[in-house]
Amino acid sequence: MSAVSPLDYDGLESEGLLRYLNIDIPLHNVYDFIELSRNGIDKRALLHLAKTIDFDQSELAHVLHLSERTIQRYELNKKLSTEASSKALQLAKLYARGENIFGDLERFKRWMEHPNVALATKKPKELLDTTFGFQLLNEELIRIEHGIFA
Repeated sequence: MSAVSPLDYDGLESEGLLRYLNIDIPLHNVYDFIELSRNGIDKRALLHLAKTIDFDQSELAHVLHLSERTIQRYELNKKLSTEASSKALQLAKLYARGENIFGDLERFKRWMEHPNVALATKKPKELLDTTFGFQLLNEELIRIEHGIFA
């Protein structure tokens, strides 16, 4: 099974991603995601994402590699860096994919909170601080989608 890029384009998941961020711009391909990352998403979109996926500010800061204080200091319309925006987009994309596969966002959020044998008994949410963690979770979602359980 080949690795899946966290930003592989899928129209349905892209709609979910935009809903999670509460932004209304067309994303037609991976290059649109790159441009959105480069331009940055604003704090307002980030807070909407956090509320939608039930992340507190500490969890969000951990995933984005920012301090909680830095996030607090941002004005609502201030754009995040390219790196933080990319991480936020990966997070929104992962949750949109999970919602799509599990059929319900709440079910996916519960899955993210429970230790998983296939993930060395780690909670999936604990793996979100690295690109490799995102990749591992995306691969696990593919296995679940295809009915392959470890």
